[in-house]
Amino acid sequence: MWTHILTFTTVCCLTSKKNNDMKFQKCLVLFCLLTALFVSCEKDNQTIGIDMLHDTDMLHTFVDSTSTTISFTTIADDSVRSTLIMYMLGENNDDVIGKSRAGFVTRMYLRAMLESSLDGYALDSVCFRLSKSKNYVFGDTTKGQSFSVYEIESDITVDECAAYNEKSTIPTCLSNKKEILQIDYPAYNNVSSTYQKKMSDEFAADLFGKVKLCYDADSSIQYFDSLFIKTFKGIYVTTQGDKFNDAGSTISHCVPEITLYVKASDGSTDSLVFAPSPQKYNEPLTTDPSQIYLQAINVFYQDYSSEVSSAIGNKSNVGYVQGLHSLKAKLSLDGIDSWRDSLMVINIATLKLPLKTRDSWSNYLPLNLRIYDKERNLLYSTMSSTKDSTDYTFNLHSFLLTLLNDTKKSDEYSYEIAVPENNAYGNGFILDGTQTDKLKLIITYTK
Repeated sequence: MWTHILTFTTVCCLTSKKNNDMKFQKCLVLFCLLTALFVSCEKDNQTIGIDMLHDTDMLHTFVDSTSTTISFTTIADDSVRSTLIMYMLGENNDDVIGKSRAGFVTRMYLRAMLESSLDGYALDSVCFRLSKSKNYVFGDTTKGQSFSVYEIESDITVDECAAYNEKSTIPTCLSNKKEILQIDYPAYNNVSSTYQKKMSDEFAADLFGKVKLCYDADSSIQYFDSLFIKTFKGIYVTTQGDKFNDAGSTISHCVPEITLYVKASDGSTDSLVFAPSPQKYNEPLTTDPSQIYLQAINVFYQDYSSEVSSAIGNKSNVGYVQGLHSLKAKLSLDGIDSWRDSLMVINIATLKLPLKTRDSWSNYLPLNLRIYDKERNLLYSTMSSTKDSTDYTFNLHSFLLTLLNDTKKSDEYSYEIAVPENNAYGNGFILDGTQTDKLKLIITYTK
């Protein structure tokens, strides 16, 4: 049909040429438009001859969810931390995982200098203040608990910060401390988020003497801080007696302050406020160790239940993940090497991990899948893309493409499920491998 139309148009245009050049030009434009329309027309898919092709010459799409066998090994996480500028304190008992408690050790820095020297000022009192977060609280808020405040007598160093944050090595400065205060904190939901208590006259006099010596030496705040951390090493705030007390209460984010009140000869009062620094140990503003204002070190202790203790380090069909207990789950993906086939194209790869649900862990928290090589270099990281009431879903398509093109065997990789950014969240999860109908690596591929 289109051939006839083009032939007719061409003949008409040539005939018109003899009669009138203007008409010829119009016909030529019409011819070009019809040609463009013909070229741009979509054609139906042609199926002629397909039935004559051999089946091996065709591409087929398949879905596989059985070739890879998944199991778990619960392991202790070595770098769980809290948020950047708030510090965690308290004890929490979980009826499945066990007990966890948190404390922190920190240098104390002066927030602001007085306008003049301390000459003419006399000590009035010293108070310890603890401000607790209203939002970041994990555990039973109906139960009170007690804390101990210690003055540490050894330096907190940059190396100790690095050792704890990177290798979970308990700071040595905690072995040399003296208790200076005990705090009985009422049930969390029955009290203000801020608690303040006057410290002993003996401690107050000692602190005032140290502050005055540093203040008289140099009133610039940076020089003062550099001197002060050499004479007052810092404080350690933890659960009562620095031990588990079976409190079953809460672990919450909080910030400590020490306020030194002074009185002038005319009767007026002023104050000096000391608090931790928000500066991270690995982001110093100077190379001088005496002028690196360290963020507090959060210190976590765990007392696992027998159920969890028996699972740690052993391959199982159950995996435990929780920040407060420094737990993560290592995955074994047996059979994943079978996907090394150059004639195959992977379209979708989805990892599904079913959960054992509990009412106390009902709050949603995305989990993080991380894949490392044998040198512990992070190769791939992804958050769970979807969650319903029974499972987490992870997209592994990008990693499977890497695996197909890599010469390494799959057992040279390690696969881990952890809380996001290694943060100390109270939400806990049991990855339930007993639900074999839901525990799957589902791969859609074309071959």
